[in-house]
Amino acid sequence: MAPQPSLYMNKSFSIFFFASLLAAGALFIMVGKTQPKNNTAPTPKVPVVAASTQTVSTMDSPEGSKTLTLEGNSLYVSAKDSPEKQLLYKKKIESSELLEIPFNTWAPDNVYIFLKDKKPSGNDYIVFQSSGKTFPDEVIFLSIQDLFSKKIQGHLIEDVTGWAAPNLLIVNTKKTDDDIRISFWFDVPSQSFIQLGTYFK
Repeated sequence: MAPQPSLYMNKSFSIFFFASLLAAGALFIMVGKTQPKNNTAPTPKVPVVAASTQTVSTMDSPEGSKTLTLEGNSLYVSAKDSPEKQLLYKKKIESSELLEIPFNTWAPDNVYIFLKDKKPSGNDYIVFQSSGKTFPDEVIFLSIQDLFSKKIQGHLIEDVTGWAAPNLLIVNTKKTDDDIRISFWFDVPSQSFIQLGTYFK
């Protein structure tokens, strides 16, 4: 009859088996930690920076002989298709302010032009001589809003729609105490306002 394994041998085998499992587990963990990592650097996020652009708008005179160009806050006039541009005006403007060339900026005879000056406090309309000459007292441009507020009381300018004649701009207003709307002519040479009987829409 084969001899039976002793209790001591069974215990030794169990201890050996358990110790082997622990060693194998420790080896597995160590191998996992020593595995080479992916050394590929993450793709850097490149910040997107908007290109510095300057808005350019142009408007030809009625018969096409001259071009008015607005580049940011600088106003130029030139002969049609000519590279030579005469600087009429340059203004330091706030970020919330915007100069704009109206569709009918040119007077019919090309002598005057006007711009729309958009501001948070309210729009202004400014008139220049296209030749670059100044007005009396060396004034570079006429502010219709300033002149109107000094000369006409009880009305607010809503819009300046364009030219009624070579020297007359149509100024649409609203009375301050009701919704009655009245049009004026602004006579550029005399810098005066003429109230009209018809409202020009």
